[in-house]
Amino acid sequence: MMCKRIIVFFLQQFRCGHYDSHSFSLFIPPMSQATFMIRSYCFIAIAVAAFTLGSGFVASAERTQITVEQDVISQPFNAHPVCGDRLWLINTRSMTTCTYYANLEQPNFKVSRLENNGRTSPSSTHEYLSEIGHDRPVVVYVHGYRFNQCDALRRGLLIHREIAARNCGSPVDWVIFSWPSEQDGFITHDVREKAKYSDTQALYLAWLLREQLNRSIKTKLIGYSLGGRVVTGSLHALAGGMIGGRNLPGELIKHADIDVGLVAPAIGQNWLSMGGYHGLAPSNIDSFLLLYNQRDAVLKRYWLLSKVRGAVALGFGRLPSLTPRGDGSEVDLRARDCSRWIGIAHDEVDYYQRRCNAGNDMARMISDTTTQN
Repeated sequence: MMCKRIIVFFLQQFRCGHYDSHSFSLFIPPMSQATFMIRSYCFIAIAVAAFTLGSGFVASAERTQITVEQDVISQPFNAHPVCGDRLWLINTRSMTTCTYYANLEQPNFKVSRLENNGRTSPSSTHEYLSEIGHDRPVVVYVHGYRFNQCDALRRGLLIHREIAARNCGSPVDWVIFSWPSEQDGFITHDVREKAKYSDTQALYLAWLLREQLNRSIKTKLIGYSLGGRVVTGSLHALAGGMIGGRNLPGELIKHADIDVGLVAPAIGQNWLSMGGYHGLAPSNIDSFLLLYNQRDAVLKRYWLLSKVRGAVALGFGRLPSLTPRGDGSEVDLRARDCSRWIGIAHDEVDYYQRRCNAGNDMARMISDTTTQN
């Protein structure tokens, strides 16, 4: 039974990731009712063979995809700035993924300025902190699992355009937080490794948030899937919580009043509750926008990631009881089920480009600058 569940999990990931439904039919071709029983006995053998070849096939496909996408990035998406926004890339891919060895005194981020066509120019953490947010909010976007550097850049720019088209009256500093989430090897093992990586990334992001907050910079956070772990983990660490056996050294911050928007977050249902793994995060949240999908075929099997049978993902629609803020007030939670328009897919773009209209919700969240100092 465990083997069958892992096989189904792999196939759903394959279907809902970078490949279309035609690829899925390579593994399970259409079958008539008359041959269903016979082919069902062959299913396990076919799936095991697919697993044997899967890692090499996916790695080869991704190498090809990188070449194609880098060529596409060289072609302008827009010749002019989008709504006067400034674009930044903060890259942690060359930094350690081990929480024990993470430099939390002065993380060595690779910071770049971005143009709308994806071209980068070198910058620095000092230059970034000196220029951001004096007349506009800073929006930090954190991508999910199976994003190489090229994928993360393209997705961050795509989500920015979807939101900026609905928020042109208010320029922002848009920051793509690029972390090492690309697939490397067998997917069921690899996704657990990347979930561990998210702890270290949360500590890095917590350090950055503290620097911004100490400069009275209005900050918003947007995360997708495992990127949601990075977001809530950073807010938990900022308030003094332990992540992956480490605490953020130095000053702790509560009551940061940061607005948070999460799409299909791959975090536990109770993580933001009292005593939860990210239980201190709500103390730093002002408003919390949650877009979920009760039919998500990947998050339905979240327990395979957590290794706890019966564990349910927040992004699957099991709404939490959030830890109250320090003053006893409740976090302003707005949750919406998008399963009607998205179906079983675990795909961030569907939330923005189908009738779920995530761009509208995120634009409203970003334009609300009334609560944060």
